[in-house]
Amino acid sequence: MNNKSDKYKKSLEETYDQTTLYTQEINDSTLDTELSSKQSVRTVLQNLISEYHGTREQLLWTKWGQGIPRSESRSLIADLSAARIEFISYFLDMNDNQLEQNVAPAEGESAESLINKMLLLEKQLLSLLKENK
Repeated sequence: MNNKSDKYKKSLEETYDQTTLYTQEINDSTLDTELSSKQSVRTVLQNLISEYHGTREQLLWTKWGQGIPRSESRSLIADLSAARIEFISYFLDMNDNQLEQNVAPAEGESAESLINKMLLLEKQLLSLLKENK
């Protein structure tokens, strides 16, 4: 990276960290809360997500226009990071009893067994990546 890219990355990450303090408090019952912009929390989040998707595509076009190839490795790592965060968010609101229950729609699996499965797969990935270092 260069100096400007580093600065923008740091600035975005600092803003993400600050915003996360507030987004961690959002739950289904607060999504309809009206903000000073007269929009609901849900709408503001959906708009930002949509803006990120559209702007990401524009950013890729600016790279393409300059002959800079799209990095498959960065795309895969970003997708993996998003999948991890989404996965974690789905079980954070479950208590110990809920984590342990085997549920028919989940093919008889408990949330805990599914989490342990992903933990095992993550450890396998780590081991494979360490081997090739």
